[in-house]
Amino acid sequence: MNDIVVCEKQINGKKSGMAVLLAVLLAYAAAVVLLVFSASRLGEENNALNIAGMAVSIFVLSTGWIFLLGLRIMKPQEALVLTLFGKYIGTLKENGFYFVNPFCESV
Repeated sequence: MNDIVVCEKQINGKKSGMAVLLAVLLAYAAAVVLLVFSASRLGEENNALNIAGMAVSIFVLSTGWIFLLGLRIMKPQEALVLTLFGKYIGTLKENGFYFVNPFCESV
């Protein structure tokens, strides 16, 4: 019989969930302002800067939600095991508001 030894790796990172949440909300607000500004200027003159502004703002608005999937709230007496594509990444044990890789599966 093969004995598999699994060592627990506790993640003791900063609780950066609030910083990521504020950054995403700020990026959304900037993208909305840029979209409105570029769309209003596009009617007056059709140049590459306005088209690029619209393209960037649409990209941010359509993909920015992915970062929100990585926000995790840990309650007291709770643990969270993180795996990325089946590979063990680590365990969160402390309570708080965390940002982890949005593609990690948490159990």
